[in-house]
Amino acid sequence: LRNKDDKTKIKLVFANVNPEDILLKDEIDALASANPDRFSVFYVLNNPPSGLMAMFNSWTGGVGYVNEAICKEHLPAPSDDNKVFVCGPPPMMAAISGDKAPDKSQGDLSGILAGIGYTKGQVYKF
Repeated sequence: LRNKDDKTKIKLVFANVNPEDILLKDEIDALASANPDRFSVFYVLNNPPSGLMAMFNSWTGGVGYVNEAICKEHLPAPSDDNKVFVCGPPPMMAAISGDKAPDKSQGDLSGILAGIGYTKGQVYKF
């Protein structure tokens, strides 16, 4: 993002359990605010703020797990011009892209991303 000549667009879907689990949220939000045409973030929480906490912090992100609707809305369309990078705990990996192969190679693409049209070459699993 420092290189103003680089026109790469980055869309981050960042899933966590609780609001306090979001690592570097202030820094990520600052990057998104400073680079609105190149960087966007969409947070997803299993447990969004509720009760009194919700009165002071209205949650505008996703709730639950990253699902097909979130991927379609917040990721670029499947294309050889786009690359999707995925990392997370094994159940999330299984649902989104399938896990890496036992030998730690990329393995087959499955899950939501395969279902909405991404190909193995358009997805990189960490």
